[in-house]
Amino acid sequence: MTARLDPLHSDDAEARNSAILEIASQPTPQVLDALQQLLSDPDASMFARQAAAETFGQIGPPDGTAILYRMVDSDDPTLRELAAIGLGRAPSAETVHRLIAALSDKVNTVRNVAERSLLAMEDELAAHGVEPLLKLLEHPVPLSRSPAARLLGITRDARALQPLLNHLQNDRQWLARMWAAKGLGDLGKIEAAGPLTHAMQHDEKNRVRAASAEALGKLRPENVEQLLRTALETDEDGGVRKIAGEALYSLGFESPEYHPDDPFDE
Repeated sequence: MTARLDPLHSDDAEARNSAILEIASQPTPQVLDALQQLLSDPDASMFARQAAAETFGQIGPPDGTAILYRMVDSDDPTLRELAAIGLGRAPSAETVHRLIAALSDKVNTVRNVAERSLLAMEDELAAHGVEPLLKLLEHPVPLSRSPAARLLGITRDARALQPLLNHLQNDRQWLARMWAAKGLGDLGKIEAAGPLTHAMQHDEKNRVRAASAEALGKLRPENVEQLLRTALETDEDGGVRKIAGEALYSLGFESPEYHPDDPFDE
């Protein structure tokens, strides 16, 4: 294996990142072969294999991404996970579509890594990801619907408003309702304030009520202080009251449920 890859085995993240950038600047055929061997080596450390995947992403098309695109469809879940990591460094329309497809992977770590990579490419996601995310929002598995809702929120695309509202109000799985609430907060459409208020006050799941309070703090309807104070005073769950208090504090209101550490308190 070429000596240029030696820093990829370092336990120093900064050293690995510097090596990724250096190797990607001059990806000779020998280096590409050595990277692929490292990436597929089950005996190598996971962070070295991850660094190899990130190097392919940094190299980009056609040589780097072609390998990652093949891997993301592999039968080996570790290779799919590594491919999703590497693609986080290769934002493009095709990468967005491949990573959204990975959000329905049967392995949780693959889904999580794909979601993190998509969160790192907001512009490309907004430009190329809304339609496939809307389709994914109807996936039968809540663990795929949930990241779709989260990612739709950061696109700030108006097409996501009604689908997210439908899931907030009608989805039978609380996890999907929670992420629909969070997505609506990020989407930034004031039309969601009424349904979010209803969810904050009436949803049976505390995590959904808390997410709705957080979202209302982001949307800032005219009566936001009253709404959040009502949650503080009436919700039986301490976690919901805490989130409502944090939202009040972030908006500049006094909050008895939120006490940030003050270094000058003494």
